[in-house]
Amino acid sequence: LFKETEQGVIVKVQQQVNADSTGYQSPKLVRLQVVGEKIIHVSATADDKFADKQSLIIVPQEEKTPYEVSQLGDTITVSTSCIKANVLASTGEVWFTDSLDNLIVHEQNGGGKQFTPYTCTQTHADGTDETYTGWSIRQIFESPEDEAFYGLGQHQADEWNYKGKNEELYQYNTKISIPFIVSTKRYGILWD
Repeated sequence: LFKETEQGVIVKVQQQVNADSTGYQSPKLVRLQVVGEKIIHVSATADDKFADKQSLIIVPQEEKTPYEVSQLGDTITVSTSCIKANVLASTGEVWFTDSLDNLIVHEQNGGGKQFTPYTCTQTHADGTDETYTGWSIRQIFESPEDEAFYGLGQHQADEWNYKGKNEELYQYNTKISIPFIVSTKRYGILWD
C-alpha cells in the first residue's frame, strides 16, 4: 500500500477512476513529506510517478524533522510531535489532525482530488507546432458551517470569504493569484 521515503511516504491509491468515463481521473499516488513539526507537504499525481520539478515556492529544509509512520487498516499516518497527516489508500483521501487526534482539515469523502487531462498546441514563429499535455486539478475539502477562508491574492470581485466559492488561480493584468488560504479554524493551505 505504501513505500517509505527519506521524508515520509508514497501511497499507491487502490481505487482508480478513469478519465475516459468521467472526464476526470483520481490520483494514482499520494505523497506525504514532512517539512517541519507543523508542516506536511501533500502531493498527488494521476501519472505513474511524480514529475518532481523544482518548486518555485517550497524551500528545501536542511534540518530533518523527526516523524513516525503507522498503518491501521487502509489508513497510513505520518505523525510529527504536533500534527498527523492521514491518507486512505483506497481513495487517496487526505486529512489532518493535531497530536490529540482533533480534526484540522479533511478532503471531501471519497478522495477530494480530481485530475482532468488537457492538451494544448502552441504555434511558434517559424510555423512549427508544439503540443503540451498535462493535468488540471480540482480539490474539495469538507468544512463546518462556521468556517471562513481568506487569501488567494488580489482579485476584481468583492469576495473576501472564499467559503463555497470557486476561484481559478491565474495571473492576468490586475488579477494576482497567490495560492494560499487561511482558515478561521487556525490552519493554512499552500498549493504549489
